[in-house]
Amino acid sequence: MEVAVLADELTAAGWRLAGAQVSLATAENAAGCLQAALESADIVLVTAQLAAAIPAAQLTAALLAFPPLTLVIADLRHAQEPPDLEAHARRALGVLP
Repeated sequence: MEVAVLADELTAAGWRLAGAQVSLATAENAAGCLQAALESADIVLVTAQLAAAIPAAQLTAALLAFPPLTLVIADLRHAQEPPDLEAHARRALGVLP
């Protein structure tokens, strides 16, 4: 199973040790790196900070498509957190925390 990670240098180091294919993406090339990862991996992980730099339509299409499974994750510095999916689901279902 091929795991691709789009991340900053610090976050990428940990994923590289775990055997992931890592792209040191920047805000300027994040969209292109995402497209390349979608074409080659079974799972694609994108840090929240880089996800914010990807056009919304492209990111949404990647998150909804399967395969590959695409997820937005936090970076090691927690510079920007990914969306809280549990809170979104609870609000949609009308369930209080």
